Amino acid sequence: MSITLDARTILLLMAFTAVPTALVLLAVSRFYAARVRGVAHWTGANIALAVGLLLLGLSQTANDLPARVGGNTLLVLTTALYYLAIQRLLGDKPSTRLAWTTVAASGIIFALLWTSAAPYRLAVGTLSIAVMILTGLSAARLLLPLSAEKPVSHRFTGLLFLIGCALMTVRLGHALLSDSPPAHLFAPNFWQGMILGGAHIITMLMSLGFALMIVDQLASELNRLATLDALTGIGNRRVFYTRAESELARWRRKGTPLSLLMIDLDRFKSINDQLGHAAGDDTLRRFVALVGPHLREYDFFARLGGEEFAVLLPDATEEVAVGIAERLRELTEAERLPAPGFAVPTTASIGAAQLLAHERTIDQLMQRADQALYAAKSGGRNRVVAASWLQEASATRPEAAAERSSAAIPSLQTENE
Repeated sequence: MSITLDARTILLLMAFTAVPTALVLLAVSRFYAARVRGVAHWTGANIALAVGLLLLGLSQTANDLPARVGGNTLLVLTTALYYLAIQRLLGDKPSTRLAWTTVAASGIIFALLWTSAAPYRLAVGTLSIAVMILTGLSAARLLLPLSAEKPVSHRFTGLLFLIGCALMTVRLGHALLSDSPPAHLFAPNFWQGMILGGAHIITMLMSLGFALMIVDQLASELNRLATLDALTGIGNRRVFYTRAESELARWRRKGTPLSLLMIDLDRFKSINDQLGHAAGDDTLRRFVALVGPHLREYDFFARLGGEEFAVLLPDATEEVAVGIAERLRELTEAERLPAPGFAVPTTASIGAAQLLAHERTIDQLMQRADQALYAAKSGGRNRVVAASWLQEASATRPEAAAERSSAAIPSLQTENE
């Protein structure tokens, strides 16, 4: 005794399953749309799926023209919106022309088939091919290129789309090659019922997979916010210490030099006082944009707070660090931040230090770089001072070390720190 799954029951069950999923994703879209792209498209896809399945499942006859054309076209629209949602979530430029062309072409073909009383298998073939194209593209985007670093949620969802594509391939083959294909959607047929039942399960799991991808996206965004300075987009104090400890461990293993720059923008308070904090924030962003391109690929630039910055320089001696610092100082001076007409433009005072053999913590390196920075500030600002110079100078006269800077200028008594 063979068991045949009822197609109408499966379609209605899929429709009522899609509705709550759409409502949940709609809520997600309302609260997180600004940070997670593609949610609105996926929500729209589930709504289209529910409406399309209701049209098909509630139609009075197997060949009800409006239900057949509208319902099947909405199913193609569903897979098109899934594809666009995935592209948007991953930051791609959506292939809207391909998606809408596939939907429009399918709708026209469905209308022609049913108005001409064409065999049911041709409609099945049209739907299957359209869905195969779109689910195949979705699977490829999520699974390729193959990489162990690809998130599990992407691989899981991509595999579901691949299975969905395989199901449509089987349905196409059954409709076109079988000796006894179903005559219409509601005809009792074991394989048609199995394929529709499998499609129901896969569709539910696809939304679960997309939800997992959203969770990954939000987690990535939270991690970014936790590790990057919100104003400038470079590393913050927390991630600076994490990176510094990593470089310290590398220094212990390999013995390669490690240097540090401590940077402070001179007279920055006057910008906030005279032009407002918005101008001060803009100055910090412009300074970061100015400095970034002139650092090496493996250097690490971070904002420690206020107008104070740090640059970790792996594989750099103090001599190299001073050369980099001097270049950054010259760039800052030439830029005349915040604006060329500002009476007292900000400049950069920089302290440089190399990790010594007897030092065991990053705090020791930072302390010597800070002392060098203080010497640069007290010696007239807009200059670079190396920690080793302080060791050569009198302990009671740190400005003697500052005189070694090639950028020494007189201190302005009326300027704010």
